[in-house]
Amino acid sequence: MYLLLILGSFLLLGLAAKSYLTDPSFYEFGHYRSDAVPELAAGTPLFRGAAYCQSCHTNRNTDWAIGAHRTVQCEVCHGADREHPENEETFIPADTIRLCTTCHDTITGRPAWQPQIVVGQHPFPDEETPQCHTCHDPHSPGDSEPDAAADARTQAAGINGAAINPPAVASKCAKCHGQQGEGVKKSPALAGLESAVFVERLNLYKSGAREHKMMAKFAKSLNDEEVVELARYYESLAAKSPE
Repeated sequence: MYLLLILGSFLLLGLAAKSYLTDPSFYEFGHYRSDAVPELAAGTPLFRGAAYCQSCHTNRNTDWAIGAHRTVQCEVCHGADREHPENEETFIPADTIRLCTTCHDTITGRPAWQPQIVVGQHPFPDEETPQCHTCHDPHSPGDSEPDAAADARTQAAGINGAAINPPAVASKCAKCHGQQGEGVKKSPALAGLESAVFVERLNLYKSGAREHKMMAKFAKSLNDEEVVELARYYESLAAKSPE
């Protein structure tokens, strides 16, 4: 008898607490607090969209507007800050591998038209993967980068009209410098560069006198014969020598 009274007391206490703590608008339209909808609608929007950024970032906006990321709003990568630009702060991602693989890591079922990579095999298997922005412009990825058709090019016209086959190792250079050494974004052009200058620069990277983590590792992986082959190949390509 006493046990039933105790259980009944707990039941009444629970019902009273539920009645007191549950918002009256809960489950009015579904399993949520319906008053939350107008409250959220009355709030100040946190995301402003790319249009808000145009006035201060004209050049970036121009690149973004014609690139593959034109459907991606600025805050997706840079975050939202109501105080920007007054506080002169902005979020610039340092770990672009973690950021970019959110959309570009290979996942079963992801649409084939969306570029995807296997991080451990990109850009070169068995090598450390550099930060994405090292080779790709995040505001306009794909713009001026080599396309699939360019991969079929196996010969380039030489200075004297002779055809020079690109050495196998040139495929690694093409990842950042273009299929024909034309240069891609921040990566300088190699086509037309004098062979002596090319060799000198690679040796500087190899010795550590010229600092660049990715280039130093690449240069150290080449033997003298491969360096000379690359130098002759890029010198043979018709293009303006970089300054």
